[in-house]
Amino acid sequence: MPKDIAREELSGMLETYFCDAEDVEAHESLLRKLTDEYLRNFDFKGRARLFNALSEESRLKILALLTFREMCVCELTAALDMTQPNLTYHVKKLENVGLVEHKKQGKWVYYSLTDEKYVHQFEMV
Repeated sequence: MPKDIAREELSGMLETYFCDAEDVEAHESLLRKLTDEYLRNFDFKGRARLFNALSEESRLKILALLTFREMCVCELTAALDMTQPNLTYHVKKLENVGLVEHKKQGKWVYYSLTDEKYVHQFEMV
């Protein structure tokens, strides 16, 4: 069922309070069915991974710096006073959820935001 239709049906169902329903068992069964149909439209595992990636202060700092421009590993480590392995660990978490990407130029690795609009949604800048 499309998300909009599932939302509309669940919204209509929720106009009646659970405790006010004439047939509580039927109401519960329908509520469970409509809730399942509505929630099926969301990628909760993906959202949980995203929020997990954003739950660490160092990663938020990396995102904030990358709003200026792409930056090489050495710049980020100097700016954030981090070791290269520590920075790489955090950036990898951000890459895994699609917020950051890297490119290699010779022996240097540069990181950039995949799409700045995502960072603006979290009021990073």
